[in-house]
Amino acid sequence: MTRFRTLFQVEIAHDYFLGRDAVVFEALTAPEQAALAELWARDPVLEIIPDAPTRAALRGLKMIFRAEAGGFFVAVQVDPDAPDLRPQVPPAADLALRFWLRPTDARFANYTELGPPATGFYRFGNDSQNSVAGTPFLSLRVPAFDPARRYVAGEIHAQASGPTFDLFVARHDTGPSATRIAADWTRIPADTFDVTTTYRQGAVVLSANRLFQARVNGPGPSLANAADWQPIGTLGNQYATVADATLPVSGLLDLDITGTALIQATVQVLRPGDPAAVLEQTFDAGGATLSVVQLDLRALRPGPYRIALLDAARAVVPGRGLVIYVMSEGAPRSPFGVVEIGVGSGDFALFNPDGSMRAPRYVLRLLNRASRWRYIFSAPQAVGPGAEVAAEGGDNRVLVTAAPRPLTRFGTGARLQADAAATPAVSEQILLPAPEANRIRLESAGWVSETYAANLTVGP
Repeated sequence: MTRFRTLFQVEIAHDYFLGRDAVVFEALTAPEQAALAELWARDPVLEIIPDAPTRAALRGLKMIFRAEAGGFFVAVQVDPDAPDLRPQVPPAADLALRFWLRPTDARFANYTELGPPATGFYRFGNDSQNSVAGTPFLSLRVPAFDPARRYVAGEIHAQASGPTFDLFVARHDTGPSATRIAADWTRIPADTFDVTTTYRQGAVVLSANRLFQARVNGPGPSLANAADWQPIGTLGNQYATVADATLPVSGLLDLDITGTALIQATVQVLRPGDPAAVLEQTFDAGGATLSVVQLDLRALRPGPYRIALLDAARAVVPGRGLVIYVMSEGAPRSPFGVVEIGVGSGDFALFNPDGSMRAPRYVLRLLNRASRWRYIFSAPQAVGPGAEVAAEGGDNRVLVTAAPRPLTRFGTGARLQADAAATPAVSEQILLPAPEANRIRLESAGWVSETYAANLTVGP
């Protein structure tokens, strides 16, 4: 009997679809999680396409590829005579399976936060070694704060915090700065635990990247009280970022080395982590200064590479390194990125040391963009107590949130007026609609979402 078993699984998560306002998926109630997960499964925004060499490799290795809810998996025919699960046809050590990611939603770039545009192409793989809180992420680790960098609105940096990381997102363009300016950054994801709230048994809260569930109705305010609160998990808290960006190239590459004042230069092409060059070309301007040199990459296998520029003394020219991705033949038009899966190692390995299958589940998580929400009315509006918006520039026809708020598919909008504590039986709350993802733009070094709203009346 022919049997197939999962070789590996890739879970793709996007906080725009799986979050609710500033609350991440893991901190939502079980019914909310189930509803959002089902909707995400029915409405994928990324097409997943194995490249031609991968399709050929899958056939030869008796593997099958399937896109599924929130990602994809590869299964392999297993050896019926083996005492454990192992492939009928063992793959070679240089196994390289590639899967293109192509957006199917024209608004994808509006609600997906990846930092500065860079190249617009991203490479993810199970060689990232980015395992956080037990979760193997295909993206590289979110970089730490760099005082020499200028950050753009929406870019994130990480700060180690126990087994995971605190992440901070830039509210607007900021830096360079010797230390992080607190007012320019917001910690994500937001904690949901509030000591003034009365929770019911089963409620889930998030605090400092840790998740707790209430054991009883009306638990006390101390999450350390084991009788009231049960720890149920720790967030890995990693996202795809500009660190994963790479330059897609194929065939010939024109490399601009203007400003180096080199008369002779050598360009090396190397695989990541390997000091030996797989390709080397030397250029001589015959006494003139080199400006643009052309590399012939047609002999290279598809995959990631780094480029180093050397002077006539074969010393590396600083600041002229480049990370590229050599595309395979027949790549789809305008891909967002590529997922590469190899044999892997450690927590990312496909197989145990004895050759049996591990069936790892890798994660690629995408961050939802945050923006200030601006509401435009045809007439001045009254702003009630507890409002989350205020007049912009003294004009009550234009109301705006004070800080950026995450965009989610099912957001609750901003309050124009809150409920009055003195009349708990009456609802005075007025909510403005959450903005649409197609109305967002950069303005004054930050993201702004605009909504044209009908006039409203705030009053008793």
